[in-house]
Amino acid sequence: MNLRRFAGLLPVAGAFAVGAVAERFWFGRAPPSIAVDLAQPLVVVTSWGAYGGGAFAILAATAACAAVYLAIVVRRLRPGTESGDVWAIALVAAAALAAAFAWPFVFSSDTYAYAAYGAMATAGLDPYAPLPAYLDDAFYDAARRQWGGSFPVCVYGPVFVAVASALVRGAGGHGLAATLWAFRIVAALAFLSSIPLLGAALTAFSPAQRFAALCAYGLNPAILWTVAEGHNDALLLLLVTAAGAIAARHPRAGAFVLGLGPLLKAPGAALVFGAVLAAFLRRRPDRVAIVAAGLAGLALATSVALPPLWPVLAALGADGRYSPQISLQGLIGPVPALALAGTAAAYGVWILARRDRGGLAWLGIALLVSLPNWYPWYALWLVPWSIAAGNTRASRALWAATISSLARYLPDAVGTLGPEAARFAAGAAVLPLVFATAGDRRAGPALKKATAPP
Repeated sequence: MNLRRFAGLLPVAGAFAVGAVAERFWFGRAPPSIAVDLAQPLVVVTSWGAYGGGAFAILAATAACAAVYLAIVVRRLRPGTESGDVWAIALVAAAALAAAFAWPFVFSSDTYAYAAYGAMATAGLDPYAPLPAYLDDAFYDAARRQWGGSFPVCVYGPVFVAVASALVRGAGGHGLAATLWAFRIVAALAFLSSIPLLGAALTAFSPAQRFAALCAYGLNPAILWTVAEGHNDALLLLLVTAAGAIAARHPRAGAFVLGLGPLLKAPGAALVFGAVLAAFLRRRPDRVAIVAAGLAGLALATSVALPPLWPVLAALGADGRYSPQISLQGLIGPVPALALAGTAAAYGVWILARRDRGGLAWLGIALLVSLPNWYPWYALWLVPWSIAAGNTRASRALWAATISSLARYLPDAVGTLGPEAARFAAGAAVLPLVFATAGDRRAGPALKKATAPP
């Protein structure tokens, strides 16, 4: 391991440690009105009014300090890139996750749902169907409480349901708190394992570019926080980076593995489509075989994941209500936002057709703009788009947007924000993308560096 790199990057973890101290101080001043929330095995900041706004402010300040420091220090350390950087980055990421685990609360209830799905599968119940109201259990009751009476049915792939069931069987006997910790620790281990895999995948990058990319991925504050919360997107990233490492030596095998992403979570399909599109438009000699392998993996994953998910999708289509909130769609309306998403996607395809991988950033921006809600954990599968695009204005804007997506936590943390404040949060999340619209030509030499070889 490179100790100089480790010491230079360690303040990123230090920001989370300082944030933990600040949140512990704030936690000690909690009002009596949220005593019931504070008694839960994993405390989730939900509708806490001004006190919840204070908790969010500490998270926002922590992420902002870590991101600004990271952007500055990477520029200083990159010229002297040395071997062992990947392990220094992974160790700093581990320290940051350990510091994040010391925070007294989180901002997402998703791990409660994961535990309930695992408990349902273990008990022989269908997690893709609504849980009968008469069934009582510590796992079910805790999840119901987090969602105001009934938690949403599972929308994840069967492989994740199997993982959730295994964690409940292994840790459930020690109680709900231990099980929630198990989900968080597994997410952290999956993410840490993905860092060296990403390093192995970036063989076409120069050492300096690889160092910057690994820092942008492994030390992204939004990613670190959402991984510490236990989001299952970390498992999807483990599969994606493993596919990239395999593809560095065996492109078709890597494409096939990438296509299996929907077995864990649906966004895996978007990643495989982006990869096969890039291979095809950049006119790789083996592009037909790569596209076929990726689509074969996707077809296999779909054939396994779709049957149990079909009733859920049908119910959403019949009874669901499309309600954009903290996103560009919530800010300007679905039709204009989707039109912009289509324009960004078309521009990205045009750039890729010129054999320039910088177009991948625009596809990532199109994906982000098309989302009705920008939850922070989406950063876990948007950052790979940013890294794959190289050093362009658009890729930097996409990376910055993953940080500002933490603004999505604010309305839920406070619970009493009106439409104006919600639009402010959406605007904060959108703002970094404004820089991308200035045009990649202003990035100058950086765009040329991102151009892929024939």
